[in-house]
Order: sequence, then structure tokens, then C-alpha cells
Amino acid sequence: MNHELSKTLPLFTYGSLMENFFNYELYLKDRIKEKPQKARMKGELYHLDTKGYPALLPGSQWVYGEVLELLDFEQDIQVLDQLEGFNQGVPNEYHREKTTVYGWNETTQSYDRPLTAYVYRYAVEHDPTFEQHRILLATGDWRHYMEKNTTKTSEKQES
Repeated sequence: MNHELSKTLPLFTYGSLMENFFNYELYLKDRIKEKPQKARMKGELYHLDTKGYPALLPGSQWVYGEVLELLDFEQDIQVLDQLEGFNQGVPNEYHREKTTVYGWNETTQSYDRPLTAYVYRYAVEHDPTFEQHRILLATGDWRHYMEKNTTKTSEKQES
């Protein structure tokens, strides 16, 4: 493992690894120290309509998600790296990188707690169809996007 990426740090999640989403339930639910905390970071967030999950790219917009700490960092980060297609001997689907995120502060009611965390950024250079299948999420909030679109889908099915 790359020494730079072997240090135990929190993880910033912005998609299916957020609390109450499918990959959180499968991979994180009983493997984190405490309840995930609201956080944000700079970037550009897209929904990949053919894949059903988000892609984070570098950018200057706020991207909203959660920050959490793994109970057994060494073991659990390897499982997450495999899930995210990082460092598996084939071109990466995501790159795991260190970044600065801003945690929510209940006292000040703002995102004013800077911390260093890992994040999985989308390896757009390995996706030749990205431009055709991306939906920019101007709000930077995949949870909001999914809740809004799930509601629309269930309303259509009920009609």
C-alpha cells in the first residue's frame, strides 16, 4: 500500500457510502466509530445515470456528504478500495486521495471544522462515456438528488 495512503484518517463520503444508502448498509454500518457527521468539501459532483452512483471531480463548488472514522482502518479501507475500484491492478474507477473537508459544527451552526480526510475522486480519464452520461448536481448534494428522483419515480409508478 502507498505509504502516503496508509495513514489512518477519516473518510469523506458523498454517495452510496453515506448513512442509509445501500453501500453504507453493506460496508460501513457496523464498522465505524460513531455516527457519520455532516461535512462538505470543494469539488464538482455528478450523477452517473447509467451507473446509478455519483462522481466527484475537482472543482470550486461545495459538495455535501459525511465524514466518518473506520473501526479497523487497515482492514476496512482495503475493502472500500476494492469496492471503489482503486488500486486493484486495473485502471482505477476512483482514486483515493487526501483532502481538506469541513465538518459541521453544531455550536456555530456552520461548516467550520477543517480536517484532513480521504475521499474517492472519480477517475474520469478512464471513462470514455462520461460526457454522455453525466448529470451535474449543482446543489453538490447526491442525497438530495436521490431523494427527489426516487420520489418522482414512485409518484409515476403510483399514477
